Amino acid sequence: MEIGFCLSKPVPGRGAIFAGENPAGKQVSCLHKGPYAQMEPVYNAMMQWMEEKGLTPTGVAYEFYYNSPNDVPESELLTKVVFPLK
Repeated sequence: MEIGFCLSKPVPGRGAIFAGENPAGKQVSCLHKGPYAQMEPVYNAMMQWMEEKGLTPTGVAYEFYYNSPNDVPESELLTKVVFPLK
């Protein structure tokens, strides 16, 4: 598992925390609205769509959380799923 934050400039890692960056390039993304527990169909649909289009994911997926279950009802959670492509 990797956890990251958007920063305006690179910073070095420290101790068990390592610096890194998301790769640039083509990607497939989808914005999901709803509970985290209902995200499996999103992943399945994205994988099927990529297969139909002849696209190959790198094997890594990123999730970006735009709000928190502490602040909004589960039905209003926004999560962006991103698959970088080969």
